[in-house]
Amino acid sequence: MPGELNAMRRIRAVAIASALLFAAMAVYTWPLKPGIPAIQLTFTESAFTSILAEWKPAGVHIFKTHFATDFPFLVCYGALGYLVSRETNLFERHTRRVRSLLALSLPFAAAADAIENSLHLLFLLGTGPFSQSLYFAAGIASTIKWLLIVGFVGSSAYALYKTAG
Repeated sequence: MPGELNAMRRIRAVAIASALLFAAMAVYTWPLKPGIPAIQLTFTESAFTSILAEWKPAGVHIFKTHFATDFPFLVCYGALGYLVSRETNLFERHTRRVRSLLALSLPFAAAADAIENSLHLLFLLGTGPFSQSLYFAAGIASTIKWLLIVGFVGSSAYALYKTAG
């Protein structure tokens, strides 16, 4: 019982931190049109720079500075996914292999997010030109991140549905 109580406290603390960081980031980046997911899913320099041009210097500044919140957020959501998978019975109906994959899905998504963020910061702060393969890699990292997040959220929703039913 004390171990379960401590696990739930850890999960709650990380969930609250994740929610607060996400909310702060969403409010801070709200003025960006198109939103940040649009630039995350670019695969070429021209697509990346066209979004920066739409944002103008003030929007580019918001994008550059949002990483101060995004990096702690990705650590939190990666940890949250792992903790929920390992320290709750949410996925008890799944096989051990699927549970292990789900436990790694958000930490791997966070790693892909960190790669994407690092490449975007390189494009913003580095002295180019940069290889087109780096822009493609950033887009692939973002795609992998989003697929893993959607997979985890979908699996969680399905598990909650099956538990309630």
